[in-house]
Amino acid sequence: MIDIKEQIDLAPMTTFKIGGKAHYFISVKTVGELEEALAWKKEHGKNHMILAGGSNILFSDNGFDGLVIHVANEKVEIKEAEIVVSAGVLLRGFIEKMAEQELSGLENLYGVPGTVGGAVRGNAGAFGTEIKDIIKSVRAYDTQTQKMEEFQVQNCNFSYRNSVFKNERNLIVWEAILYFKKGKKEEIRAQMKHILSERNTRQIQDVQSAGSFFINPEVSDPKIRQRFEKEKGQTCRGNRVPAGWLIDEVGLRGKHVGHVQTGSMHSNYIINNDGGTAEQVIILSSLVKRKVRDELGVQLSEEVTLAGF
Repeated sequence: MIDIKEQIDLAPMTTFKIGGKAHYFISVKTVGELEEALAWKKEHGKNHMILAGGSNILFSDNGFDGLVIHVANEKVEIKEAEIVVSAGVLLRGFIEKMAEQELSGLENLYGVPGTVGGAVRGNAGAFGTEIKDIIKSVRAYDTQTQKMEEFQVQNCNFSYRNSVFKNERNLIVWEAILYFKKGKKEEIRAQMKHILSERNTRQIQDVQSAGSFFINPEVSDPKIRQRFEKEKGQTCRGNRVPAGWLIDEVGLRGKHVGHVQTGSMHSNYIINNDGGTAEQVIILSSLVKRKVRDELGVQLSEEVTLAGF
């Protein structure tokens, strides 16, 4: 028998530390509990929202008027270099566990907040690595067929910060099978330390935010791409220009609205300086989108999921 709770604060469950209350809330660890929760929401005519690590989501100040289902399964099964890992496992701790087992493949994602499930859903990436690079298959619960389905990597439709699981709301990531390479513990840990240092220099550790707020957009104007490449000495992969650089170009680095701001060291972060509200985040993000569109002709879109708006 599942325990549906009412009027639960959502802010502490997110890295933004912003948001109202969930009208109804349940944490599930088994497929059976997930199925019971979905049956309950259907019986009571409620919408549902899946919450994992809370690192890539912004809840409305009014919260979510439905059932928030928190995926909290935590299995990690090691079969030589093939790993079965549950969606609810925290990504940082998982990478540390793999290092202890001398398994290499995700060091460049060390320090990325959230869970394995959230990383799979959004094809999380950093420093030239995306989680799709080591995925064999993903098991996801389909709320339409009411069955657990297995997706081979070629059927996951992975692309930049996207997947079939992000585009089709009926699919709930439950676990993934990953392939790692054998490595040396000291070399793996050295790379993890290096990545963490890089993240610290960019002000992307230990702040209240949802990570990169905007997707790095494809830019059709070659003059803008060339200007970026000349200034930064980097190549635009897939014609994508970093959203943070575009925000800098329109003079909005460190811009404040109330108690939130764009990052002073990494402009594609919107940071809650304690007391921030979802309304302030939306006002600031709208300002950023408008200025980048009007001055550079580039349309930014959110990487962060907006819930309850």
